[in-house]
Amino acid sequence: MLRTAILIVLLVVLIVPSVSADDPLEIYVKRYVENGRMLIEMRAIFEWLGWTVEWVPGEQGIVASGEGYHLAMWVNDQTAFVNGAEYWLDVPPRLHWGKTYVPLRFVGEATGCQVDYYGDAVQIIDEGNVLNIYIVD
Repeated sequence: MLRTAILIVLLVVLIVPSVSADDPLEIYVKRYVENGRMLIEMRAIFEWLGWTVEWVPGEQGIVASGEGYHLAMWVNDQTAFVNGAEYWLDVPPRLHWGKTYVPLRFVGEATGCQVDYYGDAVQIIDEGNVLNIYIVD
């Protein structure tokens, strides 16, 4: 009887996956592509990074900061600033479905993350932490 109980415990430990803080976070977003660039709702990325996000309504501005970074962009404006340095965006942030969408690769790289595309999935890696983004229609 004891052997059977030990065997069951071992099987459960080996078969049932464990969940830990190191497991990747997964989010699902609607597909939004403009001029070959994937845009994503910005709040999802920045909240995952632990940043604060502020919407400046009068200017339709987006300000995000955290971990030594300060990023500012404006809807329909191809200029962005990261820590005071000016960047030109080939696709600017857009308002879509009542949310602000930003170019995924620019935001990922501007924040020091690695961005990898896998068809309908994108993986963002920040210091070993992984965010899996699944694109849906």
